[in-house]
Amino acid sequence: MNRKRFLSFAAVLMLIIMTFSACGGEKEAADHTAVTSDLSMAEDVKAYLEKVDMEYAYNLTETLAYDETYWDNELGWRTAGSDAEHKAADYLAKEMKNIGLTDVKKVPVKVDKFQFNDSSLTIDGTEIDLVPASYECSGTDKDGITEEIVDVATGFAGDYDGKDVEGKIVLAGVNQWDESWIDGYIKQAYAAGAAALVTYSTGGYGELNEDTANVQDICCADLIPTVAISANEAKQIQEAIKEGNNKATLMVDAVLEEGTGTSYNVVGKIKGKSSDQQIMIAGHYDKYWYGFQDDCAAIALDFSVAKAMIDSGYQPENDIVIVAHGAEEWGASDSQFDWTTGAWEMIHTAHPEWAEKTIAMLNCELPAFQVEGNQVQLVTVPEFRTLATKLVKESGLFVKSGEVTISDQPSDATNMEDGVSYRWHGVPYMINGFEDETFITQRYHTKFDDKDTWDEDTIRTNVNWFGATAIYIDKMPALELDITAVCDDLEANLNDEIATEAGVDVEAYKAATADLRAAAEAHNAKIQDLNSKYEDAVAAEASEEDIDKLREEGKALNKTTLKAFKAIQDEYLKTDDVGVYIGHPNVNSNVETLKGVVAGLEKKELYAEDEESGALDIAWNLNSAHDYGYYLFDKEAVDNIEEMYDADKVSKDKSYWGTDKMIPVYYVGDTLSKLVQQAEDENAEIDYDGALKVYKDTLKQALEDVKDYSAAEVEGMTKIADILK
Repeated sequence: MNRKRFLSFAAVLMLIIMTFSACGGEKEAADHTAVTSDLSMAEDVKAYLEKVDMEYAYNLTETLAYDETYWDNELGWRTAGSDAEHKAADYLAKEMKNIGLTDVKKVPVKVDKFQFNDSSLTIDGTEIDLVPASYECSGTDKDGITEEIVDVATGFAGDYDGKDVEGKIVLAGVNQWDESWIDGYIKQAYAAGAAALVTYSTGGYGELNEDTANVQDICCADLIPTVAISANEAKQIQEAIKEGNNKATLMVDAVLEEGTGTSYNVVGKIKGKSSDQQIMIAGHYDKYWYGFQDDCAAIALDFSVAKAMIDSGYQPENDIVIVAHGAEEWGASDSQFDWTTGAWEMIHTAHPEWAEKTIAMLNCELPAFQVEGNQVQLVTVPEFRTLATKLVKESGLFVKSGEVTISDQPSDATNMEDGVSYRWHGVPYMINGFEDETFITQRYHTKFDDKDTWDEDTIRTNVNWFGATAIYIDKMPALELDITAVCDDLEANLNDEIATEAGVDVEAYKAATADLRAAAEAHNAKIQDLNSKYEDAVAAEASEEDIDKLREEGKALNKTTLKAFKAIQDEYLKTDDVGVYIGHPNVNSNVETLKGVVAGLEKKELYAEDEESGALDIAWNLNSAHDYGYYLFDKEAVDNIEEMYDADKVSKDKSYWGTDKMIPVYYVGDTLSKLVQQAEDENAEIDYDGALKVYKDTLKQALEDVKDYSAAEVEGMTKIADILK
């Protein structure tokens, strides 16, 4: 259960007791600085930990979350390119200077502007007067839309049958976790002729209680005003409709400007002895509602890390760059890659030179709520797995707070935050694990992401880890990026059976992987040898000149390491809205789905008794389960969504971090939609032979893709091995 603080005098008193040592108490200070390492940077880490100021971290979080100066509306929002985002950028730049960062600047980047100012939803003949939350779409005029409001249940295609919604407002229960992202509901309402869509959550997100409204980012084009209310508010409207009070007025004061918005990424530095390389510590400051965890606490963590470094007198070898990104939650209309726009524009347009000099990015998201099991799950690019495990398990530099520790088994990075934009450009990164299912399903993107969620031990543990990790990477001459990880992933993602069926020379593939592994292991040995020499030199009190020589060797080695890492992203990284992949495991998944559908069709079973082996029990999994949309919505709506993942159909200015990373989309919508409809009709004459041909032809194409991807991957292994040799 999350700790409830700052709610009463007793809670405040307890907080004072718990944080007494931050004001000079010996016991707490000793606990928080219990570095057990004999590494050369141990004293630097200890000095850093002694200067961590948790009161500062909380106060900055609270200001960013609750100071109405930095809100666009009474709900607390601060979104891409909005007035509030600009004011917050000014505040953050000033605060960076206050804590001692240098070279502070606001870097302007292009985004689609969204500013939600106000809203109201009233029902004639009742006292219902709500303030709905707007999705990222245009609002109404100042008078709003006054029309009948029609309850369309779950908002699927069948729910519109027999209902006249042309020009009207529709009310729909949505489940964006288990059923469909908001785009499917919007497209269905738009196709039915609705003038606006009012949603409430039926599960998945916003599950804390029935007073919880939730929004997510919109990927589709700007079609109709779309807002969210709570389940209890929806019940009020449904009761009004039953009583004959169905005339509603929806007013949404929201501005969406495509291509003309400006967001600011706020940057400050702790200057290193050299600026040839840099380490980034980052988060984002746009938000929905209070955004206390997402991501006000993350910005506070970043600033607290920088402040403690400066206050401790730490002199970094490389520039430590603090970045507060704008437009992370959303920044681009009509794009399946609509989030992390501010970060993408930063590294892709404003500072592309950073890609070759950033040896690590430590990104932060939602760092201060009590995680399940009191264990933070680190998330890293695969090549940082080994280092992350070493730092937590072996280095002696990591100090936990209270009972909150960090897992020594990191998970692989996904595409859910700004790191994906930097990774695309060849920047390796780590992030605190934040996708705790309880928090995400209950409070994420709701008004309950608030100060009640603050857990000091969790954020203190994260602050300790961020600082210690940054100092370790900064001090060690050679970047410990383990390129053998790509070999592990390629081997794990090679399905021998599918590859053989596709005509892949499996033995040649494995031989190429072995060659790359040998080159990577030899490169790792160089890294470890250089860092061991550095540690020995420091212990022996070698001359500054000798130390500098080792650092120069490290820089040269790091260039090779980063070049190899960038090549891995270029050759192997694939993505969709679900995750990121090395190799082609998602193509393999499509092959397995297609084979299952074919088997079901050959048995003439659409839905099987076991609910697993029928053609329609399986078909929804195709295209990263986007084909599930054909079970819910009109075919045209789903076709349009799938096209947004198709590299051949998405314009370059809408693909962002999906550019050159999308796998083929396998279009079977005509056949699947018909089968879904026929399965509901006992008298339907199902053309199994026709459906079989479609799915067999698609399977053949998918197997050809497996062969092509495999051949390209073998070529890529040779390129990367050559870089390392």
